[in-house]
Amino acid sequence: MSNASAGAARILKESCAIDSLFHGLFTDPPFECGPDHSIVDILLEGGVTAISTTIVDDNYPCNFTECCKAIHQYYLLEETLPEKVIVATSAADILRAKAEGKLAVIMSTQGAFCFEQDLRYISLLNRLGLKIVQLTYNQQSFIGSGAFVSDDTGLSRFGEQCIYEMNRVGMLIDLSHAGRRTSLDAIAASADPVIFSHSSCYDVAKHTRNANDEQIRALAAKGGVIGLCPHSVMCDEDQSSWPTVDRFIDHIAHVADLVGIDHVGIGTDRWKRPTLDYLMGRVEFERTCPNWFGRFNGYQKHVQGFNYFDEWDNLVDHLLARGFGGEDIKKVLGGNLLRVFRNVWDKE
Repeated sequence: MSNASAGAARILKESCAIDSLFHGLFTDPPFECGPDHSIVDILLEGGVTAISTTIVDDNYPCNFTECCKAIHQYYLLEETLPEKVIVATSAADILRAKAEGKLAVIMSTQGAFCFEQDLRYISLLNRLGLKIVQLTYNQQSFIGSGAFVSDDTGLSRFGEQCIYEMNRVGMLIDLSHAGRRTSLDAIAASADPVIFSHSSCYDVAKHTRNANDEQIRALAAKGGVIGLCPHSVMCDEDQSSWPTVDRFIDHIAHVADLVGIDHVGIGTDRWKRPTLDYLMGRVEFERTCPNWFGRFNGYQKHVQGFNYFDEWDNLVDHLLARGFGGEDIKKVLGGNLLRVFRNVWDKE
């Protein structure tokens, strides 16, 4: 961990810190992390209790079979590291991971091409342990429009049916990467709370991937949570300097003022360093989203002071300095997401 205060360390220790969007769990960490250290070790040392990790994404379409194979890998991880990892399909699993000092891994997707326009696949994937699904990625799909689609046509009829089925089986709906109209349609159609797993506030920083006040109000009215994302490009429109953790906290404060602290969470979209894997991924991603990373290099992908695994306690220190109380900070770190998980997953 970083050199944060004893008070910040205590709050983090007492919290279920949940990252509502992570990816690259199987990627080797940078050399400075030292030998015999996996990403799992680094997350646990940083005070993280649970991650929603992307098992497949639709930057290129992924089908049902590929999704099933990816699910297998995460159960294999649990079997390989039983002393460190729990695959979580309930809120109780996350609390057990906290009590046992393990990492709860929640399987999720970025996009829903894995449904293949067949509603039966939703219940099957849910039974296999897939608990969070983004309805769309950046492009148009058979469910609705992605965030980068200029003419957002809203939720399709099949998209409505997906929501009904996801509500029925207890699969959490994620609206990050969805277009504005599609996201509002989905919130209205869902009987359950939904989340934005990794978006920040458009009315603080005008980025296409951020949620505006209308979306955040609608989300909160259904009891949902926005996992605010510390991507530098999403936290500040000004790219002349590297934004700090306090700029990220501006987004937390905005949501708290707009709809209340009970609707704030954190979704990092994973920290990285400029390893070869990162550099190749950056080149490939910008083929479909040009200039996504802006002027920020691999060490500046996230805001200064909350841009790596070991800085959760530093975030807490800065939240305390901004006047947030300990109990509210615990909600932001993971308590609010845990409430939504209970509401959606743990149905009688």
